[in-house]
Amino acid sequence: MKRLATFFLLVIFSTLLFGQANNEILTNFAFGRYSEVIEQINKQEQNTELLQLKAMAFEGLKLYDSAITCYQNLYSADSLWALKGLARCYENAGIPTKAIEMYKMILSVDSTNQQLRLNYALLLKKSLYDNQALQQFKTLVGLDSTNAKYWDLLGDQYKKMKLNIEATTAYYNANNLNPNDIEVATKYYRMLTISNVPASIVYEMVLETYQKDSTYLPLLMLKGKLESDMKNYSSSLKTFTQITALGDSSFFTLKYYGMALHAQGYFFDAESVLKKAYSLDSSDYLLNFVYAKTLTNIGESDLAVNILERTIKNLYPPNDLIATFYESLGDVFKMRSKYDLAEKNYLKAMELNKKKELDCLSKLLQCKLNQKDYISADEIVSKYDSIATLTYANDSDQLSRAKQEVQHYKERIKYEQFFMDEDIKKVLSDTSKNKLFNEEF
Repeated sequence: MKRLATFFLLVIFSTLLFGQANNEILTNFAFGRYSEVIEQINKQEQNTELLQLKAMAFEGLKLYDSAITCYQNLYSADSLWALKGLARCYENAGIPTKAIEMYKMILSVDSTNQQLRLNYALLLKKSLYDNQALQQFKTLVGLDSTNAKYWDLLGDQYKKMKLNIEATTAYYNANNLNPNDIEVATKYYRMLTISNVPASIVYEMVLETYQKDSTYLPLLMLKGKLESDMKNYSSSLKTFTQITALGDSSFFTLKYYGMALHAQGYFFDAESVLKKAYSLDSSDYLLNFVYAKTLTNIGESDLAVNILERTIKNLYPPNDLIATFYESLGDVFKMRSKYDLAEKNYLKAMELNKKKELDCLSKLLQCKLNQKDYISADEIVSKYDSIATLTYANDSDQLSRAKQEVQHYKERIKYEQFFMDEDIKKVLSDTSKNKLFNEEF
């Protein structure tokens, strides 16, 4: 109950409907003394006006069953007024189906009542009747297309139903009608990013709004993410440092703050932040990838391997992403001179994502060179040359660089082979025939 508004209404009631004797009841009601109101009314002869007060007093006490009984008794005297009371009570009592039924009856008589229709739409949304709620929000916009709040609520409903284009349009209209509403502006910008509008364009809009309010957390979080997406990690780090200073420690903030720290080379600080994020949600692919990279950089390669392997095994990422995890595992094992395991993971990455062939072949080559297995290394260089020729057929600059790299490694291998002991060459040659290149690239 909004007591102040109710008080003024009751003053009018007291003048028009009641005598001096009932002013005490009205005063008690206005000041929220609902139990006294009911007690006083029960001592008097009942009439419609007193029953109305009694019903509202029961509402004020949250005794909805009793309030519903009063409204039902009042239905014949003032059906619309009683239906409104019943709708409120059923809703507050947690009986949405009955409340929805009441709202339907009210709106069939009073179809232009925007406040009632808004209450009805919100109840439908809360009760997960999304299609019906959407229709009511659309009706509200039709009744008043200049109401920014209606467009905002319509956008929320579209977004909930994953109708992203429609949501973007609704938020655009809400933002146009009330450009000073930072919350609506942020919702609009988010939908633009979801709709694949270039990050640089959205970022310019965000910066303009940021000048109006530099402390609104959702806007700051979007700003920091866009900076991360654009690989402007120094700015992203500043933004998320500001966000944490404002007291936010959500998973989102920890994730992107840690990523920015990692990108700027603050690996120990990044590890501390990413560890907290990982404890909140260990199912985020990107977080797990960066966290594992960070752990590797601070010498915690065992834990890095554990995270990467657990992600592959338990989370079932798409093939392209799994390939990246296998490649990262290969990197860790290569760094630890566990070349057999490194090779195994690089081959798996290539199998899952052909686009990784050149990168992984280059890393396989490093493994073979480190092992002084120049015969296998030479085979890898030839394979690299063939794939690069096909991949960069329409890119002369890239092809030229690839050819230079191939020539460099061929000369190096030739040089190393020339000075190798013949017996070692023979052993390595026999081993390589039964090992790595039994598999097709």
